[in-house]
Amino acid sequence: MISTWRIMFLIIVILLAGPPCFTFSQPPVSSDAPTAWHRGIYEITLDAIPENKSPYYDITLVITFIRPDGSEVSVEGFFDGGTQFIARAYCDVLGTWQWRSVSNNPGLDGKSGTFAVKPSTFKGKLRIHPEDPYQFAYDNGDWFLHIGDTGYRYVVPSEPFWQEYIDQAAEMGATKIRTWFSMQWGDVSDLFIPNGKDLALFYWKEIERRILYALEHHPQIILQLIPYAEDTKLIRRYGQQDTIAQMVGRYAQARWSSFPNVQWTLTNDRKIVQKDSLEGREVLPETIRRMGNDMAQREPWGTLITNHQSRFDGYDFVHEDWSDIVTLEDLDEVDGKLILEYRQKGQQPVVLDEDRYELYRPPANRRYFFRRLMWGSLLSGGHATYGGLKTYERYQDQEYRGPYGEVILQPTTFGGKDKGLSGYFDANRAGMLYQGGHDFRHIHQFFRDTQLTLVGMEPDDALVGNDPLRWKCAYNANHYLIYLANPSGENPETDEPQRTVPAVDMRLRRGNYTVQWFDPDTGSWYRDKKIQGGGDTRLEAPGMEDWILLLKRED
Repeated sequence: MISTWRIMFLIIVILLAGPPCFTFSQPPVSSDAPTAWHRGIYEITLDAIPENKSPYYDITLVITFIRPDGSEVSVEGFFDGGTQFIARAYCDVLGTWQWRSVSNNPGLDGKSGTFAVKPSTFKGKLRIHPEDPYQFAYDNGDWFLHIGDTGYRYVVPSEPFWQEYIDQAAEMGATKIRTWFSMQWGDVSDLFIPNGKDLALFYWKEIERRILYALEHHPQIILQLIPYAEDTKLIRRYGQQDTIAQMVGRYAQARWSSFPNVQWTLTNDRKIVQKDSLEGREVLPETIRRMGNDMAQREPWGTLITNHQSRFDGYDFVHEDWSDIVTLEDLDEVDGKLILEYRQKGQQPVVLDEDRYELYRPPANRRYFFRRLMWGSLLSGGHATYGGLKTYERYQDQEYRGPYGEVILQPTTFGGKDKGLSGYFDANRAGMLYQGGHDFRHIHQFFRDTQLTLVGMEPDDALVGNDPLRWKCAYNANHYLIYLANPSGENPETDEPQRTVPAVDMRLRRGNYTVQWFDPDTGSWYRDKKIQGGGDTRLEAPGMEDWILLLKRED
């Protein structure tokens, strides 16, 4: 007998169904075509001969792609329903490619073909920057400005406002979205049909539809996919080499590693401990290592991999071969100290993926706090992530009424209130958020206006007084970039931007400099005097609250 929630779930999926809307002049996926696009996806579809075997566990399909330079990449094909199997390539090299198949099913075995990869404007996959191991770049070489957002339930089929969410996250300035596969809080059992073994293909296909929508409409956004979410039981089973637990990661990689807009994070918010008896969210480090090594060995296209641990627990896998990114969760890291600490431990990008949220452990001044967190992290040589609504909880489709029974919020406009997914700007208009992400667009504007990146910039707060709660600094041979946070006190949770004019004292290398001030909550620029000769210098901002100071060497 089908439960009520499953019926509701199926209805939602049907209502959300429909063909994807392509807005690219070049579609990112080429299916069984003679040509594909550079840094896009090429897809091969093959039909198996029906036999009494599990298409997930018993039938194998490996496609080997041969690039124009002769290098080979082998990928696993995945079952997509009926008799259909699919294999995908990330088209990272221009020219004519070849492919051939090997399978234990006669219908899939011994197939081959060719296709040509043509130039495109796609940015491509997220990579470690070739000139700076602490920074990211797209595959086309463009610097990746990391402004993260937490949209855990973006790909979950029961979220009705997923499209508004991703569209408005892009408008807000987000370039990385944290998202997991769990319908319930942290539990990924809905990835399987009720037998607990075979995959629920309609669920996986809806995840794919949303990943593809993001790629087609917002290709600058990287989706941080967290396949195992917070499903502690399944994660522990993986450590026991349970094949069903392994299937989640294996199938996810086969299906989406070729997508240029994905990055892998194994688990979320688990406490890593070495003990005989595990409790609560605890998992063994050996389990995470096994997951990471398995995923890295299978990974055909160099998709970046990391893991996420509990708050205040740091990151245990800095020196693991499979780990590409240091991922942290802490609190009030506006001074960037934790990022600076982990930059010393290893040469990987350091991402503060959780701090405060607007609605969970909320700061008193949301807008100031998240602006300060982002600038403080960037000038520490790292990266940060924002969080607005409680996207780890299920959307609630209900009315909200006032004291006299009047309808305040309709479910069709903002039914989840503070839970689930809604558009960032919709949530602000409904009074659920407090403009915590409003200034992220100005961060983009700053780097666009100056044509600067943080590649090769060295964090050094000692140059500006060694008080990182007040002044953050990064520099290179020709620029100093300084954030004058100007907080009202010593507690980031309650700090407001101070209603006084901030100043900074610093010792400049000898030279002549132009001075520019950028207002981080309006996007306005102000020119100041030129500095001749360098040396000991005091600079005062044009107005109150917090400011960005840019010094550019002229000679």
